[in-house]
Amino acid sequence: MKPSAWLALGFGLALSGAAFPARAAISAQIPPECGSLSEFERELEQRLGKVSTPEATRVTLTPEDGGYHLLVEVGNQRRELHDASCQELLHAAVVIALALLEPKREEAPPAAAEPVPTAKTEPERPPPSETNVSPSAWPKFALGAGAGVHLGTLPKATLMLELDAQLKWTRFGVAAGFRYLLPVSERDEKGHGVHIGAVGASLAGLFEPWPRVQMRLGVSSYRLSATGLGSADDGDGSAWEVAPTLGAAFVPFERPPFWTRVGLEGQVNLIRPSFEILSYDEVFQVSRFGGSALAHAGVVF
Repeated sequence: MKPSAWLALGFGLALSGAAFPARAAISAQIPPECGSLSEFERELEQRLGKVSTPEATRVTLTPEDGGYHLLVEVGNQRRELHDASCQELLHAAVVIALALLEPKREEAPPAAAEPVPTAKTEPERPPPSETNVSPSAWPKFALGAGAGVHLGTLPKATLMLELDAQLKWTRFGVAAGFRYLLPVSERDEKGHGVHIGAVGASLAGLFEPWPRVQMRLGVSSYRLSATGLGSADDGDGSAWEVAPTLGAAFVPFERPPFWTRVGLEGQVNLIRPSFEILSYDEVFQVSRFGGSALAHAGVVF
């Protein structure tokens, strides 16, 4: 190979070697649902001005019971945090990394024509208190819409539509919803029966024992509206049903502000209205037990 070719090859390797140290100083272990190294570097670069640093920086975000654990290491310094939201912890990691890297950047002496014989090093500033970078304790408001199957209130299984609102703290919260049950019809062997639907509301307390798992205990009430079938003197009627409820749900997708939820709910009907056609007989009574299977999607504020 000619000497000029060797010279070009060596020059190319020198340039490629100079292009990577800026990114090699930062490493991260981040679960997919929390974010990525590129997002972390981009936000850090916007605040710091550049990502390269002589200190090795490592961010480790791992799941644990009740939430996530954050470890930020810069050189021989390390900070740790715990929280239920890994997205909040990733934002906190940027603040902690800045607190540890900024002093190093400010200590770099300005370029001078002559070497300075002695240099005084500023004392290292303590990082901001961890309480300043921890996630906010304010409650979060979530709003969603869902659909599923309900049985036990009407004569047959029917479609349920629901609007659901939640106010949540770290593990606890409250939920309220508006529900609509699509009307269904049922007749006996003599052709008499009922066409019936319902609208209702629910109120429940929430508890999240693990990330993405939600339990709820509450009460629901429905106003049933019915029309008699198969009689000359068919009429309309309405009545109320009241039932305590117990439910469990799982959140398969959560990337703020969007989320999805699937769940099951059971109920015991304490007040069981019945409907009858005058001069004939009873044509329907609400079952003792009922339940729903629902899927929701919504946003969190």
